[in-house]
Amino acid sequence: MGTPSTALVLGNGGIAGLGWQIGMIAGLAEAGIDLRSADLVIGTSAGAVVGAQIRSKLSTEELYKRQLGPLFAEIPNRLSVRQVARWALLARTARSDTSAARRVARASRGTSKIDPVLRLAAVSSRLPERNWPKRPLWITAVDAHTGKLKVFDRDSHVTLAEAVNASCAIPFAWPAASVGGHTYIDGGVRSPMNLDLAKGYDRIVGLASNVLSGRRSGRISNQLEHLGSAKVTVINPDELCRKAIGPNELDPTRVHDSAECGRKQAADYVNEVRAVWPEDSD
Repeated sequence: MGTPSTALVLGNGGIAGLGWQIGMIAGLAEAGIDLRSADLVIGTSAGAVVGAQIRSKLSTEELYKRQLGPLFAEIPNRLSVRQVARWALLARTARSDTSAARRVARASRGTSKIDPVLRLAAVSSRLPERNWPKRPLWITAVDAHTGKLKVFDRDSHVTLAEAVNASCAIPFAWPAASVGGHTYIDGGVRSPMNLDLAKGYDRIVGLASNVLSGRRSGRISNQLEHLGSAKVTVINPDELCRKAIGPNELDPTRVHDSAECGRKQAADYVNEVRAVWPEDSD
């Protein structure tokens, strides 16, 4: 038998959740588990940034230290309770997944006052490298007009920064992203992780700090049903890390504490991840 195929699925969680994910990856690496060796990395929203980072040439420790330093280009933001409730209602009462996405896209159009150029610059500042990595990286987004999932990769004829920015375009918080004549919103509008895209892989590890979904199809429990006999583990922040992330995942001042907490939390999941991730993966 050959080496089992592996997929690392990275979900949403804002800038603070991004820090937590890098902390988890660093903590597991310290224990000898290299999630960066995945045959496929799938990134959604914050996970799109993390995916681009771990597919870069920087070491895991270098990536971790980046979370502890100053984040000059970041733009503080937040989603109001009213906006979150409206998003949830629009999604929950839609007739289909694509109509839900279209409704959210329409309702949020023009609500963000952030300059799209500044937003793209902020996202670009998180990426250690401009070019797409050679190893497989899928970045998810949702077409604002059709409501359908879009998966970007190195053959999509868009820049890495454009793809990641599209995946991170949270409705009501950030402006929709214009890429190649299309308008896109956050990949998390379909699912907080898009875990089902890893179908066909033998071993799957998922990380996401926010797994709430207004649609049954996007929930982790439902998406696990699509993965067949694959060995899967999905990790979310524990109570301490949820406090470190705080009530506003878009707050850049939370990144430092979230990364440190994620690294500590990783120690509690070493055995669980080791049971899934093949030791001879490279």
